[in-house]
Amino acid sequence: MKFLMKFGMFCVGLIVLIGVAAVITPNLTKNHGTELAMAIDNVNPAVKAEDVYASTSVKPIRHYIGGGGEKEYVYELATYNNHGQMRKLTFDSQWVLKPNRYLKINTKGQNVETWEAVDRAEVPSGIRQNLMMS
Repeated sequence: MKFLMKFGMFCVGLIVLIGVAAVITPNLTKNHGTELAMAIDNVNPAVKAEDVYASTSVKPIRHYIGGGGEKEYVYELATYNNHGQMRKLTFDSQWVLKPNRYLKINTKGQNVETWEAVDRAEVPSGIRQNLMMS
């Protein structure tokens, strides 16, 4: 009986610890473009996927040759969600991004799921203003 009580308390404690970690880690990984931050956000159920927007007014921070021999360019972009909250994202592209364009990026925390170039008219006006100031 004592064993079951201790085991039950251990399980409750573990669940509480996991819950607290799930709530706290999105704030710890925000604006960190590391592989670890992306991996944590990818498996964290508290981190929801959302669309953010960015301007391609920056140059790649570095480039390298990928495993298949293709060129990879690494970008760090200031992005904004529909609530006007800014987040820095780091992602790889096999293409040099054309300057002064807009991107719609689907993210799960720091993890870039998909991205696509969009017309200026598709970017919400409040976000467009933020992108022009950053």
